[in-house]
Amino acid sequence: MPPSILLLLPALALSAVVFLAPFLWLASTSFRTQAEGSLLLADGLSLDNYIRLFADPFFVEVLLRTLAYSVVTTAVSLVVALPVARFIVVRAGRFKGILLALMLVPLVSGALLPSLGMLHLMGPLGVVNGASRLMGLPTVKLLGTPAGILIGLVQSFLPLMVLPLVNTLARLPNDLEQAAASLGAPAAAVWRRVILPLAMPGVVAGSVLVFCATFTSFVTPQILGQGHIATFGTVAYQQAGQVLDWPFASALAMVALAMIGLLQAAITVGSRFARRREARQ
Repeated sequence: MPPSILLLLPALALSAVVFLAPFLWLASTSFRTQAEGSLLLADGLSLDNYIRLFADPFFVEVLLRTLAYSVVTTAVSLVVALPVARFIVVRAGRFKGILLALMLVPLVSGALLPSLGMLHLMGPLGVVNGASRLMGLPTVKLLGTPAGILIGLVQSFLPLMVLPLVNTLARLPNDLEQAAASLGAPAAAVWRRVILPLAMPGVVAGSVLVFCATFTSFVTPQILGQGHIATFGTVAYQQAGQVLDWPFASALAMVALAMIGLLQAAITVGSRFARRREARQ
């Protein structure tokens, strides 16, 4: 056996124990059922969990709602992250490291702390409504609403969009905007026809990260939704942790993995097609 293979064996063994074995157990459990009132898995395999998932209008609605939240969160994060990333690359100067460290705070602190922070900001007695009362404006109900959940999701996963964009935009010349403006291009055209096309690798990478994180999130929707709005992640958590229906929770997890896999496959195929078209041109 080549020495290089021997060096890989510890990592392969660890991956098999930590990732492959749990995944295979999850996949097999999704095809099992539980007898009513029992936690024991019944013998045999069946598609009952998947049939229940796609035949029940409630779960279909939850799936579509989660997909909509993921798309909206990705789009809003992209709109906010582009100017932020460009500012960090071009204008931040010696404060670039500090700004990047601040962008990492929501990621390194986990999903719970940012969600609790947003809970105090958007609550009935929080900062937002408190400021509205001081200015004589009507209060806004954000907790338990789709808007509140989306705000929390964008705040939690915005760094996943900013960091790939910073990495991509850092490779562009700093005077790119000035050069385009000197040729008569307005600012909007510079962003649309120059910066955005060159930043597409970061846009794609960040969009995939934000979409996948949003689709599988359950802490932020559970806290900010106040239990009134179900998402795919919260339903899977409830089925596994409260209802103790592990086969059905496993089926939900497998569907989420399949959705993420299909997204990545579509992006891979689209990227290859785009590269081939550029090569032909």
